Amino acid sequence: MKFLRYILLASLLISGNVVAQEKEGSKILVHNQSILIDDNRQVVVTMDITLPGNLEVPTNNVLTITPVLKDSAGTHMATLPSVMVYGRNRYLIDERANDIPADAYTVLRREKETDQSFDYTTRISYEKWMHGADLELASEIKGCANCKEEENSMYVTSAYLERYTVKPQVVFVEPEVEQIKNRIEQGRAYLDFPVNKTTIYPEYRRNPDELKEIRRTIDVVKNDDNVKITGIHIDGYASPEGGFRNNARLAQGRAEALKNYVKGEYEFAEDIFKVTSTPEDWAGLKKYVEENNVDDKEEILAIINGVSGDNHDAQEAKMKNRFPATYAKLYKDVYPGLRHSDYLVFYTVRAFDIEEAKRIIKERPQQLSLQEMYLVAQTYEHGSAEFKEVFDVAVRMFPQDPTANINAAAIELEQGNLNGAVRFLQKSSQDEGATLNNYGVLKLLQGDLDAAESYFKKAQQAGIEEAAANLLEVEKKRKDFEVFGK
Repeated sequence: MKFLRYILLASLLISGNVVAQEKEGSKILVHNQSILIDDNRQVVVTMDITLPGNLEVPTNNVLTITPVLKDSAGTHMATLPSVMVYGRNRYLIDERANDIPADAYTVLRREKETDQSFDYTTRISYEKWMHGADLELASEIKGCANCKEEENSMYVTSAYLERYTVKPQVVFVEPEVEQIKNRIEQGRAYLDFPVNKTTIYPEYRRNPDELKEIRRTIDVVKNDDNVKITGIHIDGYASPEGGFRNNARLAQGRAEALKNYVKGEYEFAEDIFKVTSTPEDWAGLKKYVEENNVDDKEEILAIINGVSGDNHDAQEAKMKNRFPATYAKLYKDVYPGLRHSDYLVFYTVRAFDIEEAKRIIKERPQQLSLQEMYLVAQTYEHGSAEFKEVFDVAVRMFPQDPTANINAAAIELEQGNLNGAVRFLQKSSQDEGATLNNYGVLKLLQGDLDAAESYFKKAQQAGIEEAAANLLEVEKKRKDFEVFGK
């Protein structure tokens, strides 16, 4: 791997050592909080806020969460925009009355038993008293005239003015060459068959549109001179109603029918096809029940989770007999979607030179390798919009790739988006020198000098040259504290 050296021009940081508030129970959770002062002398307050699933906001109430910056003497205070969390009835009432505050930072409707997370970022003009001030979250719950009202506050972090502007160096990693670029196009077809039949009738019901979409997916690949199709995998599914053995026959027979249709349309060789089947799509049914409001939800899920071996018919009968109304609704609304054929088109892509890659990244970015994208980025000025866009495309095309994520984290750090950097760093190789260095940059920008120093030392041991310069930045910050205090 090659490492490129770039200097991150950071904003002035006024954040102390940050520790997330993670209290048990139904407390509001705060992570990745920081207080920065930018080049325009604006104080930037950022944090990730999570409302845990067991935090209750009664239907007639509204929870107001207000960040407050105040000095230790209590003589100065700055109230930041509030977050309004509404119970269902209160939201409807206030919405009809046009009574929802327009100046709220954000307005949420509380979702029962669900974690709700959001980023909070706001700016206020810097004032001298803010040095050493505490940032707290004040929460207040209000409801109807006779409802109980509660007020609480929670310490988040403190602000410390730092007069030295840190200049940490982030690390980008050049990806390895992808020797064979294997890619996949995929889709899901909802073909209609007469009852108990496995023959495809192209003009039957919605089949014309479904077959057209299958052909479109294949044509995207087949008609591209840059690629070569290497395989087509078709997996047929039936819904759970009826006998399991018959459903197995239908799922496999209908998948075979789709294969024969595709083969007839394109005259593909037999050996590129793979046909499999899933007799009953219980997984799809479970996913729907978990993600939607369904009557008798827990009982239905218990029955679904009990499906195994040869008891499919018995479990389906149990659901039908014990919860006939819910079963009837699932049968009508959900079961048709469980009868489907999933298809994957496997293909390989040729290698591209730089000029070709600069064009392809705008047209068909999935055809490029990470290394080809990286080389495209090097043709643009570092820090330019085009440079940043390439790394954004790279992580979208390869969202789980550690190298794509470490480079995306470097871009976020350069832009001062610390919350975004955290998300990408978490998907990077945690023991890689580049990751350790960039974690150190994150901690330095957050004001956690001890953690930053630890990361930089580990990165230096891993052979990252930039880490030595970053350790000097840590020392400069420590001296700054000695001169101006914390």
